[in-house]
Amino acid sequence: MLAGGDSAPNPVEHLLNALAGCVTTSMVAHAAVRGIQIEELESEVEGNIALNGFLGLDPTMPLGYQDIQVRFKVKTDEENLGKLKALAQFSPVYNTITNGAKVDIHVESM
Repeated sequence: MLAGGDSAPNPVEHLLNALAGCVTTSMVAHAAVRGIQIEELESEVEGNIALNGFLGLDPTMPLGYQDIQVRFKVKTDEENLGKLKALAQFSPVYNTITNGAKVDIHVESM
């Protein structure tokens, strides 16, 4: 908890939530189109981030997540699990994070 009461998600937690939501949506949408039945689905996401890097206390530490894990528990036929994992790769947020996106930051006077 940094400078706050931990009463709401911070921006990096929103990133994790966006990833979980987008991967879930992509997986379910593509499964439906392919006739893959999903009775129930739960997702869990977590990431490891070094606060020493974020705070500038250790220049050798990365500034962002070092790794992210997304886990799904799915009620479906066993043979569908591998197919569902492959369908998760269609997520735009997953692809943006894993492939990187060029981000230009412009700062202008008001």
